[in-house]
Amino acid sequence: MTEPWLGDRPPAVPPLLPLPPPGHATPPELRDVETDWRRLNPRMLLIHPVQEAIRFLPALAGVFILGRTSDSGGYWEYAALLAVIGLGLLRYFTTRFRIENGQIELRKGLVNKRVIATPADRVRTVDLTSPIFHRILGLAKVEIGTAGTGKDRLVLDALALPEARHLRDELIHRRNVVLATHDTDMPAPQGDPVDGLAPPPAGPTDADGRSTTVWSGPDTPGTETVLLTFDPRWVRFAPLTLTGVFSALAILGFGNQFLQRYLQQADLGSTVSSLTRHPIWIDVLVGLVGAAVLVSLLAIIGYVLQFWAFRLTRHSGGTLHVTRGLTTTRETSIEEKRLRGLEVGQPFGLRLARGGRLHAITTGLTKKEQERGSAWLVPSAPRTVVDRVAAAVLDDDEALHADLTPHGPAARRRRFTRAVVPALVLAAAAWVLIRTVDLPAWVGVVCLVPLVVSPFLAADRYAGLGHHLTARHLVVRQGTFVRRRDVLQRDGIIGWKIEQSFFQRRAGLAHVVATTAAGKQSYVAYDVPLDAGLALVREIDPGLFGQFAAR
Repeated sequence: MTEPWLGDRPPAVPPLLPLPPPGHATPPELRDVETDWRRLNPRMLLIHPVQEAIRFLPALAGVFILGRTSDSGGYWEYAALLAVIGLGLLRYFTTRFRIENGQIELRKGLVNKRVIATPADRVRTVDLTSPIFHRILGLAKVEIGTAGTGKDRLVLDALALPEARHLRDELIHRRNVVLATHDTDMPAPQGDPVDGLAPPPAGPTDADGRSTTVWSGPDTPGTETVLLTFDPRWVRFAPLTLTGVFSALAILGFGNQFLQRYLQQADLGSTVSSLTRHPIWIDVLVGLVGAAVLVSLLAIIGYVLQFWAFRLTRHSGGTLHVTRGLTTTRETSIEEKRLRGLEVGQPFGLRLARGGRLHAITTGLTKKEQERGSAWLVPSAPRTVVDRVAAAVLDDDEALHADLTPHGPAARRRRFTRAVVPALVLAAAAWVLIRTVDLPAWVGVVCLVPLVVSPFLAADRYAGLGHHLTARHLVVRQGTFVRRRDVLQRDGIIGWKIEQSFFQRRAGLAHVVATTAAGKQSYVAYDVPLDAGLALVREIDPGLFGQFAAR
């Protein structure tokens, strides 16, 4: 029996062997092989009951309240608490996993048993997450992402941290055991489809004349090259992005109940009377400055919680590792062969401060994982840092820094029309209402602000439009408040869409949409002249262009 992994002792991991190719018998080495099922770490017995108690907290509160108002003597509430604790313990005793015959299997449940199995070569990402209580106990939750829909993700909550890292290496990095099963009188396969290894040497055969050689490919030692480490000075960029503002609002919402309690105890009457001593514009200015300072502080706190100790490394096995987090640490592994490009983001505030951020365009990440930040390669940081990391990951300087092809005067007119006309309508409606229903004049002044700003906004939006084509990548750029330069591998494009609205047809423009299985799954060159857009599609994919030309 394989003992469960305890403490920091390295585990004895069974070999990762892929299943034989279709049409070939299972060789003797894999027949009747039974690998022992492994348990989660026993230290989770200290966490699972607490997690279940928090999960059922509303129900437990109701049971306790009913128990105190009845004559049951308090037994029901304690029985309910014991039942919840039992559920937490049951998760440990009913969860097993193993790696066998080239696939990873997870078995869980007592009454409603479930077995989730997936081939190891379909594993795309392995995330290690350690909330504060997991970190205290030296544990990590392992989430294994595959090429499926993500509904049946393999989640192991939890393993000892060294064990979790070893499992990640087993699934992501370890490609040194390959099984060959092919007829000896047939040509050898030209490399493994996953690992690209050379065909095996001639070896012993079974009774059916099939080779049963087990050979090792190139081993991948656990060496890493550090590409980026966190610099505390980057926190100055936190208030300059919408992500920082949303983090501030989340923290503010979490502390809302404490703020309400404080306001109830405060003497609001004296506060209001003190505000009336000054002109209203001074009160508004002080309020705006106070709000800006509060949001900035909360944004910095959110940035530190999410990205403290951020570290990006390149593993010799062909993966990028991202480690981040203050109270909850996350470790994400992204296979470079799954990488389809990069997103260089420059929100308006970061552009003014000469900053930026970097995301990976990769397959295997669900929408939830992307929202959770698993695709981050560089948080909000100086633009020089973003460019350096992007060059190290992408190795295509032209795609990152070349001047883009502008989209012409028709696209410029469309930018100005869409920005100025709505602002003009708003200003005209406001002044009509001022004359008809006696609205305050300051309402009209406020409504004139978008009209004054809109030409500058339109010019900036047009300046952000552009596309470029290199030998290996398609580059598109767009946006004002969130400007983004998307660098997408030409080999990663699986389809095209040419979109034209009524007004675009009259202007001879079109949205050219490149679809892919990675990242946001569609990357758009906005308002491209139709001829230029079709030429772009023809150059990248002549076969598909024939279908558009026929139409």
